[in-house]
Amino acid sequence: MDKIKSVIEKQIKYAVFPIVCVDHCTRLTGTTFADVSCDGEKIAQVLEYGYSLYEYDMVLLFVDAYVEAQALGCPVSFAPYATLLGPRSDQAYDRTGEVIKAAQLLKKKLKVPVFVSIKGPFTLASFLVGIQDFLKMVLKNPKEAEENLEHVMTFQLEYLKRLLEVGVNIFIGDPVASASVISPNVFKDFAYRPLDTLIKKIRDKGAVSGIHICGDTAPFIHVIDKLNPDILSIEDITLKTNIIKMGGVSTSTILHGDPSNIEDEVKKAMTKEPYLIVSTSCDVPVETNPENIKHMIACAREYSKN
Repeated sequence: MDKIKSVIEKQIKYAVFPIVCVDHCTRLTGTTFADVSCDGEKIAQVLEYGYSLYEYDMVLLFVDAYVEAQALGCPVSFAPYATLLGPRSDQAYDRTGEVIKAAQLLKKKLKVPVFVSIKGPFTLASFLVGIQDFLKMVLKNPKEAEENLEHVMTFQLEYLKRLLEVGVNIFIGDPVASASVISPNVFKDFAYRPLDTLIKKIRDKGAVSGIHICGDTAPFIHVIDKLNPDILSIEDITLKTNIIKMGGVSTSTILHGDPSNIEDEVKKAMTKEPYLIVSTSCDVPVETNPENIKHMIACAREYSKN
């Protein structure tokens, strides 16, 4: 049973997926991120191990935030985890083929839905230019900012096409397009249209679409709502939307909390939201105790019976 789609279609009330990614799974398996992150078979292996350990309701193929940026020329370090070293240069290294290979393997091996994370164009453009420089460009030279967005959109649309041919679902992560960073007008003028284009492409192929935006989203939640993805992963799930939300447990709680803290947040989220993918508000921190993750999942399963 695809519990994620069943929640979206309001056939059941709850599913559960702490946002467990490749970095946490490499730690679980005793491998190194540098070794795994450039190899599709190894990416699939560690994510399959994470799923076998936790048995959540979906798998998210998220290697790191800089896969596309590196393919477009940004230097990236993998010691010990992915770090962006600077804006675009001549050091392009394309790992998208390895991500696609991992997606193909996971689709064959797993019975739960497989999602692949791609970068939102606003965030990707900011990586290529440099975040501060891109934000200044948006205000002082909007035409040049649009040209950069068009450049990354060309890349993302082709990458998205290849992923959708595999039959996976898509999560778009756009952390720089957050009200913690930009104004509602900047979101509407620069971030909205590229996201809308990607979501429509995903919908046209019959795949499930999700958006993840970090930090504050309240000032333009009504604009995000108009994008109409299937899933909205945000920090504050009490914000009113027409979209099925994903979240409820803070990353601080999953990392540092005791079982009672975790249980309290799960129960509170599931009490307030009639339909919810119980999740962490962002990626599970690498060092998270696996017992905390297991406890979160067990609590969600138990409360979903009520």
